[in-house]
Amino acid sequence: MRPEKKFLSIEIQEWLEGSAYILFVAYSGLRAEEFRELRQRLASVGARCRVAKNQALTRILRESRRLPEEWTLKGQVAAIAHGDMIAASKILKNFVAEFTRPKLLGGLLDDRTLSAAEAAALAELPSREELLGKLLGLLQAPATRLVSVLSEPSRALARTLAAHEKQQEGAAAT
Repeated sequence: MRPEKKFLSIEIQEWLEGSAYILFVAYSGLRAEEFRELRQRLASVGARCRVAKNQALTRILRESRRLPEEWTLKGQVAAIAHGDMIAASKILKNFVAEFTRPKLLGGLLDDRTLSAAEAAALAELPSREELLGKLLGLLQAPATRLVSVLSEPSRALARTLAAHEKQQEGAAAT
């Protein structure tokens, strides 16, 4: 292997290392400023979009046993990796709605391949922040109910005393 190709392969391997997912998009027809805009939006959630030679990317992914033999990357393909996968897929979905390109081809999640439909469905999932909020609400709900149950006798006593006081005032007025 020529030194340039070896350097490129090492660079791609290092880029993909540590990412639990990769989304593949066909970016043909996307203008340079639109592609720059997509990269900036993805960078805001920690995701990075990169163009690599299909042959090199395919070889590296097959060597790492992440890409099955039946998958082939053809045409102008970019890979998106790192950061929050759900946020990246939401950004990609919104970008496609705005510019009609790029086309989501599919992806890899750990060692599982994702079809284009499965990868697109990720954009419908709640974000990490939403899930954390729901979890916090679930954790707080029993404590809130317990406080409510424990404070009810004192509230009932206060209501009873207030009603008794009102009754006494009404009797004293007559």
